[in-house]
Amino acid sequence: MNTTAVDLASLHRAATDGSLELVYQPEIDLDSGAIVAMEGLLRWHHGALGVLGPADFLDLAIRTGEISPIGEWVLRTGAAEVATWLDLRGPRRQLWLNVSAEQVRAEGFAELVAGIVRDNDLPNGALGLEVTEKTCLQLGADAEPIFADLHAAGVALAIDDFSSFYATLGAIEALPVDAVKLGHNYVRGVGNEDHDDVLVASVIERAHARGMYVVAEGVEEWSEHARLIELGCDRAHGWLFASAQRADKARWLMAQGMGWRVGGDMLPLPTQRAHH
Repeated sequence: MNTTAVDLASLHRAATDGSLELVYQPEIDLDSGAIVAMEGLLRWHHGALGVLGPADFLDLAIRTGEISPIGEWVLRTGAAEVATWLDLRGPRRQLWLNVSAEQVRAEGFAELVAGIVRDNDLPNGALGLEVTEKTCLQLGADAEPIFADLHAAGVALAIDDFSSFYATLGAIEALPVDAVKLGHNYVRGVGNEDHDDVLVASVIERAHARGMYVVAEGVEEWSEHARLIELGCDRAHGWLFASAQRADKARWLMAQGMGWRVGGDMLPLPTQRAHH
């Protein structure tokens, strides 16, 4: 969608008029099948244009400065939601939220995050922030103090859309990063004869050597699932397991204990695929 179709007045009101929503896509522990995290995905219910994903309006939000109130809404809403998960049986779940370079560079961002974590009485690492590989490189020398402040604020940190491990390794090895999330170009077709599984295995091995766990993004095929387990990947999300869910359905899934499996049987998957 052309973002010029999104009027700035509506965007300005979005953080306060109830039109924003977070939906939640399960992140699966590949060893047990349990849901161990959710990725929060932003949706905007625009009165005239329907349901919009981040690609439809976040660039405009960044250019106009609206990313600040929208980003704060996402953080506060997500933190309040993850606080409701603390009483659910099973493993402790994390919530991953995407943050932009503009957000993490903003003065007082780490203090804002620390206050949100404290206000919701969240355990250390229950809330996680994803920074894209591109953003990490853009931050350059500023990345280390920014990441250190965020880690001290009580959040987990992940590098998202990870696709050029060797180019990025030098930039992140000194950072307090908990996880790397393998981009779709790594994951798609893994296990097929023409896929470079050796490279994926190397990424997983080197990430583990630095104390990071690895999440495969966008898993859609059983063959990908099986091969990722063989390669030692820790977690995955994608339509193979479940699409993004409303908050109440996400809580229901986690309450089953084994996430997308109940007593060894597959839960019925949604018929609609969510758009990222």
